Amino acid sequence: MDIKLSWKKRFLWIPPIILGILVIILAPLVKQAPPQSTKTPSAKVVRIIKMQPRSIQPSVTGYGYIQPANDWQVQSELSGTISWIADNLGNGSLIKKGDVVLKIDPTPYLLSKAQLQAQLDVAEIKDKTIQASIKIAQQDYDLQKNELARYERLSKEGNISKTTRDNSERAFLNSQQQLQTLKNNLLINSAEQKVLSSQLAIIELDLEKTVLHAPFDVRLVEFNVGLAEYVNRGELLFKADGLNAAEVSAQFPIGKMRPLRKSAQQNTLNTGLHSELQATVELQAIDKVISWQGKVERTGGVLDTQTQSQSIVVRIDDPYQKSSPGERPPLIRNTFVKVTLKAPALNKQLLLPITAIHNNQVYVLSEDNKLQIKDIDVDFVQQQVAVIRSGLSAADNVILSPLSPAIEGMNLKAMQDNKMLDWLEQTTGFAIDKTPQSGGLL
Repeated sequence: MDIKLSWKKRFLWIPPIILGILVIILAPLVKQAPPQSTKTPSAKVVRIIKMQPRSIQPSVTGYGYIQPANDWQVQSELSGTISWIADNLGNGSLIKKGDVVLKIDPTPYLLSKAQLQAQLDVAEIKDKTIQASIKIAQQDYDLQKNELARYERLSKEGNISKTTRDNSERAFLNSQQQLQTLKNNLLINSAEQKVLSSQLAIIELDLEKTVLHAPFDVRLVEFNVGLAEYVNRGELLFKADGLNAAEVSAQFPIGKMRPLRKSAQQNTLNTGLHSELQATVELQAIDKVISWQGKVERTGGVLDTQTQSQSIVVRIDDPYQKSSPGERPPLIRNTFVKVTLKAPALNKQLLLPITAIHNNQVYVLSEDNKLQIKDIDVDFVQQQVAVIRSGLSAADNVILSPLSPAIEGMNLKAMQDNKMLDWLEQTTGFAIDKTPQSGGLL
């Protein structure tokens, strides 16, 4: 059966569709926007220190081996047999200045001395004999001279022959020649006496050398001879180190020396630089560090080709007198030590820990608490402390905290880092008022 619907029923689905379309269109228009925040971003808290002038004492550390300031390498100046050696003499023995170390048999030199003395005595007797002969020859010469004068007068008067006058002249010349020969013999004999005297003086000197005395306080390090042993001239007998002073030629990187020279305002050719440097020599023992005060003596002549380091010689006076058993050992040869050199303090310097520097830039807190980035130039770095040459001024507030990312102009909140100020004072040894501290570098 056919069911016929009215036209109203046929169009009942249209209103719901139209209503759905209207809802879809109007929904975005009536949706509320999310609430907008009115708060500004919070400021990051950073640690800062205020730049204030402070002193710093430039220093540099090097290492080297101890050597005696004076050593005694004894070579025999004579040939002979060792006739006596001091008791208990051997490597490590201590010998005082003036003590007899050994003796060489003096018998050959005593015989040579006796022979020369006898020759000298003969020469002296010969000298007296010649002088007596000269007196006689002089009298004869005077007589012959007068005789010749008389004969010449008689010859002129014609009272004697020419032959008689010539014979008188010949006798006078013979007398003159004999006198001159005796005088020459006297001069030759005098010269021979001088030669004998000088040879005798050499023998006397050799006799002194047969007894060997220590020229200064020494410690034997190598002993090569024994009793009754024959030694040749020039043979090495022993080696000894002086006890009055020790030296260490320490090596220092040449770049590290610049702050010391800057502080002293001297160049490397001026020896006045050495007098202004303080030197401390340290020996690392098992459980402690032992130190000596030294004095800079001189610089080395050449640079090390491999390390480009400069040698500086430091002297320690009386290292044995300053030693104490069980507490402070003596500084002996080849002891490895640390040497610290310190120059006069540089005043009114701007200092920063190197951790506050970022590729030659530092972060600075501006007056309105914003980040400011400044370029700086570092003069030198010592013990993790950078000395600023330019780029900062007193009263700048330098940021110590790391910032990542570091955006110039970002808001910051500052907090003074007192621990860093204490660290700078302890490391440099100077407070803000430049007063040296006991625990610092001075």
